[in-house]
Amino acid sequence: MRGERTRCGGRSGLGVMRVGVVGGGVIGLATAWYLKKAGAEPFVVEAGVVGGGCSAGNLGWVCPSISTPVPAPGLTWKSLMWALRRDGPLYVRPAAVPGLLPWLLRFRSHCNRADWEHGVGRLAELNARTMELYEGLAAEGVDFEFERVGALIAFRDRGKAALRREELAAVAAVGESVWWEVDGAEVHELEPMLRPGFSRGFFVESDCHVRPESLTAGLGAGLRGRGVEILEGTKVVGFRGEGRRVTGMRTTAGDLDGDAVVLAVGASTGVLTRMLGWRIPLTAGKGYSVTIKEPRNQLRQPLYLGDAHVGLTPFKGALRFGGTMELSGVNERLDRARVRSLRRVVWRDVDIPEARDGGREWVGMRPMLPDTLPVMGRVPSRENVYVNTGHQMSGVTLGLSSGRALAGLMVEGGSEMV
Repeated sequence: MRGERTRCGGRSGLGVMRVGVVGGGVIGLATAWYLKKAGAEPFVVEAGVVGGGCSAGNLGWVCPSISTPVPAPGLTWKSLMWALRRDGPLYVRPAAVPGLLPWLLRFRSHCNRADWEHGVGRLAELNARTMELYEGLAAEGVDFEFERVGALIAFRDRGKAALRREELAAVAAVGESVWWEVDGAEVHELEPMLRPGFSRGFFVESDCHVRPESLTAGLGAGLRGRGVEILEGTKVVGFRGEGRRVTGMRTTAGDLDGDAVVLAVGASTGVLTRMLGWRIPLTAGKGYSVTIKEPRNQLRQPLYLGDAHVGLTPFKGALRFGGTMELSGVNERLDRARVRSLRRVVWRDVDIPEARDGGREWVGMRPMLPDTLPVMGRVPSRENVYVNTGHQMSGVTLGLSSGRALAGLMVEGGSEMV
């Protein structure tokens, strides 16, 4: 089929909208799922394999209670300078600073109370039906690992715990969450694998977790079972159009036609929007994880080490820990020094014998806009091209709700960004 035109789009005689969704991660698959439910006929185009990108190695937390923007009121240029240290939770690669400077300047402009509170409200609005949507997905027969056992946030530093308490309260004031504070003894009782020294914590009962690989596999199987075509190993390299409308995508497997296009390829979305005359200020916030198969010890629930910004998730037959935020541009380079730093934190704080040198290492690119809020809506330069990206560390949390929101916007005929 290479070099030929494949008819995967175009309105049928019944007027059904055919939509090409570019991206086979959580965001793209969820968008295709809700487009299909809304009566459209989506098809998915994925350059690699379904779930093989940023969805593959993340922690899988579904956590509306801690969904907040990254730029915070207390984040100053001085604290950003500390980010040049390679072993910190936030790292800006010095060689990448010249290219990132416009993005960093815009990011810094959002480090104020008004923007942060606006972001908290917007994320809470998106999260209003998150748990309902996940439960609905399971009820519809999508097979994925899904656990509702809450999550524990643990601190050694009481001052940092106080800041987290303020964030939890701010989210709870505009959304729905159930959490309570625990002292040091209760922290260790809730998670005996923690090493001594944790003085404060929060148990978030209302949050849950999924295994992201199982979620993308389940969504992919569910879509195929409903007649949705998924083209793997197919990279979009350009577009055909008439005026302000795109009539087809040029891919490595030939041309694909459609009535509309959704771009949901994470941090790489900006490459495609530039082809269409719209520059979106998108970069990659790289994160690292290590997955241990059949760990000797297992956590009771997901655990967040608040001082170091490192999370750990128990799965069936596996344990994954990860974190860090690295700004070094859009690339998949794995910095082993960052992984070693991550391992040291986990080895120091949790009784996981394999943390020192075991498990499978992974790096992923989380799509980041300067305000670190997702963007969903029509590309300003085109009448029938939409984006769904910018979910930073919350792609699994916000994936279903943002996919549903964009599908509704498209089918109902809206065009504004949400």
